Amino acid sequence: MPQNNVPPTRAVLLQTRRDLAFAREAHDLLDRKRQALIAHVWSMMQHAEGLERRLEEQLVVAYEGFGRARMSMGVERVEWVALSTAKATRVDITERSIMGVQVPTVKVEPRELHLEYSLSGTTASIDRAVEAFGEVLSLVCRVAETETTVWRLTREIRKTQRRVNALANILIPNYESIIAQVEVALEEKEREDFYRAKAVKRLLAR
Repeated sequence: MPQNNVPPTRAVLLQTRRDLAFAREAHDLLDRKRQALIAHVWSMMQHAEGLERRLEEQLVVAYEGFGRARMSMGVERVEWVALSTAKATRVDITERSIMGVQVPTVKVEPRELHLEYSLSGTTASIDRAVEAFGEVLSLVCRVAETETTVWRLTREIRKTQRRVNALANILIPNYESIIAQVEVALEEKEREDFYRAKAVKRLLAR
């Protein structure tokens, strides 16, 4: 409501007081939401760091297992096994809500290790390498889920912060200014009415 165009009436005063109360309540709710989101993001960032460390460690394990398989079986044999086991892995991506923010849930359908290649000419190292890379895929999905969630929640924190600032620095002060302006105008009008009533009373008394 533009301050310069506010009619100094009691109806405007009552409505602006209601608007001010609503704005203050909205400010408090948004500020609590912002603080809760920050706490949640901080917790998830620590979780993400742990997942990233596990992923790095698992990649080392997987590539070391792959290296041992190449040494024990030969490059061509490992490539043949890789081609024989190639299969699409099912990854389900759904969404859930955290304080009104849609975030992903990424799940890899667990696959049992089926030997789709002959035991002859292969060693146990190739089985361990396959299992290790399966764990890598699972960790990659969990890292992607966590980091995407952190990114979306951080974006929501910035949006919420802008709204909190707008309420605190623009809307609430504007309502307070309007209330003060109307109250002053009404008080002046009441004084004028009082003096006018006294003058009329004096005239009638004469």
